Amino acid sequence: MKRYFASVIALICCFGIVHSQPLYNPLAVDLTRVILKDVFESNAVPFVQPMVNTINATSNARFYSSAYVPKKVKKAYVRISLNGMAGLINDELRWYTPSLDLGPREDVATGLARYGTFKLVDGRPTYVIGNTYNDTLGLSTLLMKELLRDAQAEGYFGIPSRAASLFGYAPGNAVVLPTKGDITTVLRKRPEYLLLDSAGRAGIDALFQTLTLPSALTLPPGANLSRLIAAVPQIEIGSLFGTELLVRFVPPVELDTNVGDFAFYGVGLRHSISQYFPERWFDCSIQGVYQHTSLTNTIGLTESKLSATAKIMSANLQIGKQLGRYVDIYGAASYEHIDVTSTYTYTLPQETQIQLGLLPEPPLGQKAIPTPEQPGDQRPQTSTVLAENLNVKYTVGISAHYGPWRAAFDMNFSTFNIASLGISYTINQPDEQDAPNE
Repeated sequence: MKRYFASVIALICCFGIVHSQPLYNPLAVDLTRVILKDVFESNAVPFVQPMVNTINATSNARFYSSAYVPKKVKKAYVRISLNGMAGLINDELRWYTPSLDLGPREDVATGLARYGTFKLVDGRPTYVIGNTYNDTLGLSTLLMKELLRDAQAEGYFGIPSRAASLFGYAPGNAVVLPTKGDITTVLRKRPEYLLLDSAGRAGIDALFQTLTLPSALTLPPGANLSRLIAAVPQIEIGSLFGTELLVRFVPPVELDTNVGDFAFYGVGLRHSISQYFPERWFDCSIQGVYQHTSLTNTIGLTESKLSATAKIMSANLQIGKQLGRYVDIYGAASYEHIDVTSTYTYTLPQETQIQLGLLPEPPLGQKAIPTPEQPGDQRPQTSTVLAENLNVKYTVGISAHYGPWRAAFDMNFSTFNIASLGISYTINQPDEQDAPNE
């Protein structure tokens, strides 16, 4: 093991010297990429989860403005509406507790076999690393990640007590990385290191003094949102056997530079239960809706790419009562589910690239311009983040209608409380008062 460990260190040393360029250390860059991916994937879900929860509650609002669906009509009616939803984002949704998962421990000897072979040279067992760049990088990363896990166990990582979610705002909040001295300290405690003689230890100490990682990796600052406002057009078509079709659709459109290109559609069916009652004691219906959204965006100075899709499903039971000729009151209980798949393609943050020497220092607030000597991060990483939310929501509302026009207002109570308002116009408006179950 003594000879094998020395061979590994020598290979890392060669990688850092032979392949290095004047203004940055490739090994430091690649190790920083590994740490960035761990930081990103450890915190991506809690960062976006509040947004997922609020989208679930908001997207599943304003499906109805009364609980009434006629059993049959002389002419099919078409109800066209514009619906708006708004909710205040409370402090609980603006923050989360960050973490860092560097993955499970790995056995160094097993790693040696993965990136090279053991051979007999002059009758002595010798380790020979594979002849590809990935072999060298993989072996170097394996050893350094073990040292980073040691550093984390010793408390050398500085992880903030809280971080901003997508809705919060905390610029400059960062995970502080171990220093060269910290890495050297945990290295000297490794059993492989203790097996080396004094000359071997001195060489390894000198190597790690030349390896400089960035001092910190910045966490996303958040968008500093205090409220969520949405609007969606909607069409309802009915009625066949007491069943009504709902359609929502927003074509691909760039909402703004912060949100990106957004597209949305939804379809649903609502069926009257009260049509089976001998008298119209009250209105009752059930509804199921499926919705799908897609979002693409380019984010930040490093132009990271985001592609996200969401599948949203809702089932609800509506109960209502007509008061006089022009007013309805209604309530509903809903079970809602959302599944979001987000794919991020990203490079190192600009400030990190500058610290590593990958980019020259730009004027304050501007994008750094790559040069042949400092080309920037040329190897984007990709992470896929899965997030979901289950929500039970209760709705109470009131609507008023006159002829083909109807206005409705309701409140929705769940993990994210929202108010919604809608106005609609119905072509071939059925008469609810005169033919309640027809």
